[in-house]
Amino acid sequence: MKKFFLSAAMSLAALTVAQAQTSYSVTGSAPAGTKTVYLIDVQNRFAAIDSASVTAGKFKLTGTQPKNAVLGVGNTNTALLFINDGTPLQADLQTLTLKGSAQNEKLNAYDRELTPLDTQMNDILAKAQARQIPEEQMDSVGALFSKLREQKENRVMDIIMQNTDNMIPVAFLDQNMAYGMSYDQLKQLCDPARPYYDHPAMKMPRRLLEGLEKRAPGKLFTDMTIPDMSGKERKLSEWLGKGQYVMIDFWASWCGPCRQEMPNVVANYKKYHEKGFEIIGISFDRSAEPWKKAVEQMGMTWPQLSDLGYWQSAAAGVYGISSIPASILFDGQGKIIATDLRGEKLGEKLQQLYGF
Repeated sequence: MKKFFLSAAMSLAALTVAQAQTSYSVTGSAPAGTKTVYLIDVQNRFAAIDSASVTAGKFKLTGTQPKNAVLGVGNTNTALLFINDGTPLQADLQTLTLKGSAQNEKLNAYDRELTPLDTQMNDILAKAQARQIPEEQMDSVGALFSKLREQKENRVMDIIMQNTDNMIPVAFLDQNMAYGMSYDQLKQLCDPARPYYDHPAMKMPRRLLEGLEKRAPGKLFTDMTIPDMSGKERKLSEWLGKGQYVMIDFWASWCGPCRQEMPNVVANYKKYHEKGFEIIGISFDRSAEPWKKAVEQMGMTWPQLSDLGYWQSAAAGVYGISSIPASILFDGQGKIIATDLRGEKLGEKLQQLYGF
């Protein structure tokens, strides 16, 4: 059962290319008092695209939709997910079960497995929005919510990776899940041999993988010219490939997570800079004033570069950056050895490299 405002599929983009149509047929039973059951297009803002009246507790929905579209049966708040593979379905909205193709029955089992986590998170959100959580409990409740979210994300990632031989991953590939995947996970997911490779839900993962390919471990740095804080044009080759470890840190003054991470980056820079460690900051800011102010406020004493191009920054294209904070760590020869080292992972990697 999916509560759509927490649905794992909630960020799927609307279909942008023509897809072959296939028929759907959903018959089933609804709880007492239900007058109408809807067919929900999960890939198009959860729009109700068909409906059926409930008579004596029974309903039937038939029609055509794009083949392998992720659909739901229920209402615009809560519905059972299924993949439109052309196999007739039987839905019991009381027990939240679906019977049909093997992959849809498997998807329904995952759906019901995740429901308790969704329910707990929804309850916390509802109470928080209604200001029903005492101030002294906010930290513990927030920690619980984070733990539940992490638990769900880990389980969804397992589900995706365990089903690369069928269409189930497209029901879970929202934007957040794609951004949370490692290079190896995206590489496995985006294999052209996968049955879902051309599905519209794969647009984001494929784009992310294309970006990660530009900063894959072992790849030599790509040189580029970009202005520093004084407006002077600088080349990355001034620092990269000169025998020391160098990390390019992609950030922006307007990026909250970047600012939260920066004290950790500053601390590691102070610890290892005398041993040769260098950082090159590349900002995705749009104007110089907030960029320079943030650099000063946060004590970022390493070289800072920016063409003030926001997401159109030349660096975004060269290194495939589609979200920040992001980072790339290079060895002394200018080859990539790690990416996106944040929190404890950055310190652990530098300790491994420098021995303390």
